[in-house]
Amino acid sequence: MSEKLRPATGHPVSETGIQVKESVPVVIVGAGPTGLITGNLLGMAGIETLIIERNAELSDYPKAIAIDDEGLRICQAMGLGTAMSTRILANVPACYIAEGRLLAKVAPANKRNGHPAISTFYQPAFEAMLLDGLKRFACVKLRFEHTVETFEQSDDGVVVSMRTPEGLLQHVRCAYLLACDGGKSTVRRRLNMPMKGITFPQKWLVVDCIADKEASHVVTFFCNPRRPAVTVPYPNNGRRWEFMLLPGETEQELLEKESIASLIQQAGGSPHLQIIRQMVYTFHSTLAQSFSQGRVFLLGDAAHMMPPFGGQGLNSGMRDAHNLSWKLAMVLQGLAAPQLLDSYHQERYRHVAQMIRFSSFLGSIVMSTARPVAFCRNIILHVLNTVPAVREFLAEAGLKPQAKYTTGFLLSNGSNKAGALLPQPEVTTLQGERMRLDELLGPGFALLRLHNHPEQAFASLKTDFWQRLGVRCVCIQPQSTPGEGQNAYKDQFVPTGANTLPFAVVKSDDTHFLSGLQDQFIVLRPDRYILGVFTEENADIFVSAFQRLLQRTSQAVALSP
Repeated sequence: MSEKLRPATGHPVSETGIQVKESVPVVIVGAGPTGLITGNLLGMAGIETLIIERNAELSDYPKAIAIDDEGLRICQAMGLGTAMSTRILANVPACYIAEGRLLAKVAPANKRNGHPAISTFYQPAFEAMLLDGLKRFACVKLRFEHTVETFEQSDDGVVVSMRTPEGLLQHVRCAYLLACDGGKSTVRRRLNMPMKGITFPQKWLVVDCIADKEASHVVTFFCNPRRPAVTVPYPNNGRRWEFMLLPGETEQELLEKESIASLIQQAGGSPHLQIIRQMVYTFHSTLAQSFSQGRVFLLGDAAHMMPPFGGQGLNSGMRDAHNLSWKLAMVLQGLAAPQLLDSYHQERYRHVAQMIRFSSFLGSIVMSTARPVAFCRNIILHVLNTVPAVREFLAEAGLKPQAKYTTGFLLSNGSNKAGALLPQPEVTTLQGERMRLDELLGPGFALLRLHNHPEQAFASLKTDFWQRLGVRCVCIQPQSTPGEGQNAYKDQFVPTGANTLPFAVVKSDDTHFLSGLQDQFIVLRPDRYILGVFTEENADIFVSAFQRLLQRTSQAVALSP
C-alpha cells in the first residue's frame, strides 16, 4: 500500500470542509537542528517535504554545543560528514575537578562509530550547514515566517493551517506531520500531550564568549559546592561558561558584564573576551509519554528535554530524526505498511529515558552544594579512580547508555545482535582506498557477511526480495586473507550472478565488531542498527519473517519455520 501524495490540482476540500490548495507527503514544523536534519534525511530519500518555521531566519544564538560519535555518524549519513568535520573541535576530553583535584577524566580513545566520541561546535554554523544542505533537494521546501495555528488529522492525512507573513491563512494537506518545534511545542500542546518530569530548582547563568586566546581544549566541570560551574570550549576560540546562581543572587546582577568577567576570572578564564550572549536558564528533565499520536510525531525537544551535563539533548534529537525518516520513506514509497511507524516510539522512548537519567545523574555529581555530600562524593570518586579498570571505564565514557533496541522493527533469533548499533570501522577496498564502512553501505538496507571467499558470499541468495528492497551487499575479509579470487572484482560494486545483487569486497584490520558472526548474514537497517542475522540454512525463513514484519507488524518477530 502506497502512502505517496502528489501535489493537489485545483482546490480539493478536506474531510473538515477546509479548502486545501497544496498537498505534500510530510510537513515539518520547526527549522531548528532536528527539523533541518529530518529535512535533509527525507530529501536524500526523495520525499517531498515542507518545513515551516515561524521565525524570519535561523537562530543566531548558540544553544547546543556538544555532538557525539553517533551524531557525527548521522551527519555522515546526510552526506554532510566532511562539511561537519571542518566545523567541530574534535576529541575534546572532559575533566571533573573539585578543590583543585581531578575526580575523573573522560577521554574516549575508541572510535566505535568511526568518529570522535566527544566534539563541540557552534550551533549557528551547524544550522547554516544544514540549511545549505537542503539546497541539494528540489523536493524539500522551507518557508520562514509561517506559523502553524492548528491542524486536523483523519485516517488518511493531516490538514495543517498556517498563517503566512502577510497574515493569510493557508491550508496544506500532508500524510504525516512532524513536530520539531522545541520544548514549548505548539503541536504537542494541541495534541494535549503534556511533558512529565521535573524542572531543576537551581538557575544557571550561561555565557557564550570569544576569548582573545584559547589555551585549553578541555571541558571542565568545577564540582565546587561553593558555586558549581562548567566551561566548554568550541571552535574559533569560543567558550561557554555556566555558573549556578546562589541563594540571594538575582538574575539582573549576575547578567551584568562586570559580574560575568569576575566569575570567569575566578574560574581561571581569560578576562579579555567578547560576550556573544548571556542568559539565565533552568534545566529540565521531561519526557512526553508518547512520541506520536495518529499521523503526528514528536522529535527532539518537542518530545524530550534533559539537563546539559551529558551533552545528549541535540544528539537525542538527531537519533529521533534518523530513526523516523527512513521509516517514513519506506511507508510513503509503498515498501512497508504504516504500522512500521509504531516502532518509532517503541525504540526511541526507552533510550531517551535512559539518556535523561544519565544526564540527571551527571548533573547530581556536578550540582551538589551540600559540603558533606560533596566531601563523600570526592572520596568515593578518588578511591574509584585508583582502580585501573574503573578508571578506564570512566575514561571511555562507559556510563553513557548505548542504544540497544529490544522491541520494535527487529527480527530476533535468540542472538543478542539484533537491535544493536553496528560499529563503523575503517575498511580497505580492493583498490587500496581506505574509507569508513557506512560510505559503502549507502542510505538503505545493507547485507554484510564476514567471509573468506567473496565469490561464494552471496551466491546462495536465490530470492529477488533483496533486490526489490534495494539492498547493498558487502563481503568483509580479514586483512590476512590471501588474495584468491580478488582479480575478479575490480569495480566497487559487482553483480552476484543470477541474482544481480550488487556487492562490494573490502578488507578490515578489525573484524571484532562481527565477532561470533563468521559466515552469517547481517541485515542492517538504514540507521545502521542490526535488524537480524541469519545463516544460509534459514535464509528462506528469514525472508518470510522479514516480509511479514514489513507488511503486518512493527513488533519484534521471532524466527520460526
